[in-house]
Amino acid sequence: MLEDDLINCLPSEILEYIIGLVSPYEDLESCKLVCKKWSEIVKDVIHKHKTRFLSSITNIAVQWENLPPSQDLFTSITRRYSHAACSYKNSMYVSGGCTSTNTTFNDLWKLNLSTRSWVRPLPIGSYPSPKACATLVLYKDSLFLYGGWAQSNSSPMHQVCQLFNELNIYRLKTNKWDYEYTHPPPPAAAGHSATVHRDQMIVFGGIRRQLSSGHPSQDILCYNLENNSWSEPTIDEPKPQGRYGQTQVVLDDEHLLIIGGCGGPNSIFNDVWLLSMTELKWRWKELTVEGKESSACHMWCSPGCKVDNLVVFLCRNSNTPTSSPHPTYASHYNMSSQIRGRSVWVPPVENNADIPHKKSPEERNLNGHKGTLPVRQREEKAAKENNQDPTPAGRVNHRAGSKPSIRPNAMKNRGKQLEALKQMEERIQRLKDKSRNGTEDKASAQSSSSGVMSLCVLDVSQAITHSKVRWLPASSTTCTRNSPEESVLYTMVRGRGELVVFGGVQKFISTEATTNTPMSGGPNIVSNAVYFIKAPQLVV
Repeated sequence: MLEDDLINCLPSEILEYIIGLVSPYEDLESCKLVCKKWSEIVKDVIHKHKTRFLSSITNIAVQWENLPPSQDLFTSITRRYSHAACSYKNSMYVSGGCTSTNTTFNDLWKLNLSTRSWVRPLPIGSYPSPKACATLVLYKDSLFLYGGWAQSNSSPMHQVCQLFNELNIYRLKTNKWDYEYTHPPPPAAAGHSATVHRDQMIVFGGIRRQLSSGHPSQDILCYNLENNSWSEPTIDEPKPQGRYGQTQVVLDDEHLLIIGGCGGPNSIFNDVWLLSMTELKWRWKELTVEGKESSACHMWCSPGCKVDNLVVFLCRNSNTPTSSPHPTYASHYNMSSQIRGRSVWVPPVENNADIPHKKSPEERNLNGHKGTLPVRQREEKAAKENNQDPTPAGRVNHRAGSKPSIRPNAMKNRGKQLEALKQMEERIQRLKDKSRNGTEDKASAQSSSSGVMSLCVLDVSQAITHSKVRWLPASSTTCTRNSPEESVLYTMVRGRGELVVFGGVQKFISTEATTNTPMSGGPNIVSNAVYFIKAPQLVV
């Protein structure tokens, strides 16, 4: 009782500072219940948190924090990219995604933003298929997961993909997955974008199943979240070109923005389109983009997140000395091959069992090898004509059904080959040690600024009224301490006074990721790291 009296006797400014140090999630909500005075102070703290966070985003002066990795396998989420994420109250939910070997997931994880800990809910019901590149949106107390992509098991050698038209609903209150059947069913899609407006989920673009050539779509799909039905509005030209990987943000119940995206090889978009849903007939309008010199790059694989009238993207620090301002990235759906040297992801080929694999007329297959053995065949034919044994002297006849060796002297120089390989490995190891000793100091000196992420901010406050958006100028004093290395295909959602960045693919710039050095982290280029973007703390 005495302690309570002492706390209440503190000046409001001191009490406000103390409460401002509390977590903005469950703990801050609990402070409201103490007394009327505390409730008023908490409201002021929440308002100031929002104001400071918005100001830090506008000035591109933020503070980075990372979540220390957990050593417990049961509380550590698997590394992944191209997953779906959404925030709800005090948690961030993550569903699906894939690994560097294109193994897809259908699990669900929850990050408690108050305790900074991962929990796997293990829901009941009809689980979605393992997939990546789906969308996850929140409506009331449910999460809606639509579409997605997975590598087909029927022919993995040819990287054939499978697209999904599934619509799964996760009930947050009952911890249950439901599968929604609709008639007619929606088209299968992957790499699309989705937002909620009133009681409708608006879906744009992506790779659609009916597009056998692999070109992305430019169509709009609408799903009524109340009566469980799909529709496709008719929209006249002009329209944005078909694309996937774009950022879609809500301006209000009747307007949305499409930012960036990719239309295929060598077709990266940096444009911004406004969809107006105010009239009976919806219409698109391309907006004027100002300040393009400060724009984010690779907006087809770097998602944005809306903070009030600003859309935040992450990109390489503009102060980083690099040979190329726009690094080359690997193929989106073939990360296991590391670097492919192409600038964009090539849309996958849809699995079609009706199209057989064609071979050229002269192509044959013998013992798993293409081609023929004309010399051997001519010898056997001549031997039969002369009534001779086709097996030469000194060669042992093999058992029926066994495959004769095509390299009878393969083991003759085996010892010399192993010795040469051993010498080569020792030489490579010496070169690695020499390179490590020469680059550790240089890498540690540049670790605070080289290859790390910074913010690119798009002001969309005049998108509806003046049909223009503006990239804010980059800050020369951007703090890069604890910021992640350059990444793509991650997710970024908004929390309370912070942005939460999870997963993605790190360190796979074509000029660096091909070397398996200790500083590059080896072949584990897919991440499960969590970063928080916050306003700098006040110093009293």
